[in-house]
Amino acid sequence: MLLDGKVALVTGAGRGLGRGHARALAAAGARVVVNDLGGASSGEGSDPAPAQAVVDEIRAAGGEAVADGRSVADWNSARAIVDAAIEHFGRLDIVVNNAGIGHGTPFGTMEERDWNLAININLKGTAAITHWAARHWRETGPHAGRALINTSSPAGPHPFPTASGYGAAKAGVAALTQAAAIELADLGVRANAITPIARTRMVEGTPDLLALLVADEKFDRYLPERAAPLVVYLASPLCKFTGRLFGIEGDDVYLWGEWSAEHHANNHGAQWTPAQLAEALEPFPAQDRRWMLQPGGRIENLSPPDETLAALKRGDALKRGDALKRV
Repeated sequence: MLLDGKVALVTGAGRGLGRGHARALAAAGARVVVNDLGGASSGEGSDPAPAQAVVDEIRAAGGEAVADGRSVADWNSARAIVDAAIEHFGRLDIVVNNAGIGHGTPFGTMEERDWNLAININLKGTAAITHWAARHWRETGPHAGRALINTSSPAGPHPFPTASGYGAAKAGVAALTQAAAIELADLGVRANAITPIARTRMVEGTPDLLALLVADEKFDRYLPERAAPLVVYLASPLCKFTGRLFGIEGDDVYLWGEWSAEHHANNHGAQWTPAQLAEALEPFPAQDRRWMLQPGGRIENLSPPDETLAALKRGDALKRGDALKRV
């Protein structure tokens, strides 16, 4: 099989996307550590049952798996998760950082706890597991065929209102993945990230979004397990990519482009003044045109959107010319 002899660690694997990843990796021949704290969608509490249920499903299908119920958001717990995988199976080849939370609150209304939940689980958890896995790989030396697969979101490269912490964390995951691809290549590690769109617990608290993820009788594109083949591909010798971001929605796969510095102005060795900057930047567009991934496919849109610029114009007390006179 494609992943015979490999050992995979999947975080947040008790339900949804992670469950599909763990089952698919096991079906491809990997021995799997199913990690899941088992908490509520709010990030509170713990329950060993979801992780153990997935382990039981894998074993019933003839695979090998063990459960782990520790939190990825704690640095020392992340170390224990990685250590337990190595102690149980003797090695670690594939890491799938899937644990996450969709908690989002607008600026001006969020509490510190809201921000910490979004960052600690989505970004810190990914960084912590990656760190301890990388430490093990450095200690054991280079070995071909290792893979790191992180879970970002369409809200990372294209954040949406009311979920600033979530979008910031998922953008951070994308950047972390690019850094890991560069840092860990000499150890035989390919690092990529995915931005899945699926019907999971994370979207249950967002009725408007959930309403878009309609089941189809012929092909339900929003089942969480639709993303699993991409994860298996990225974990396998078939994959040629590293440092890239992939979108997956049912039977559609997307490869994201990177941020690029498209416009440039130079002041010929002299310090800029605000007025000179205003003149030099005047020809540059106030918006970028880009492809945005959302339920139903990708759309070409402007960033920031027209309504954002319109809101600024409505709220501006001073015209730009008046502002320049007061500098």
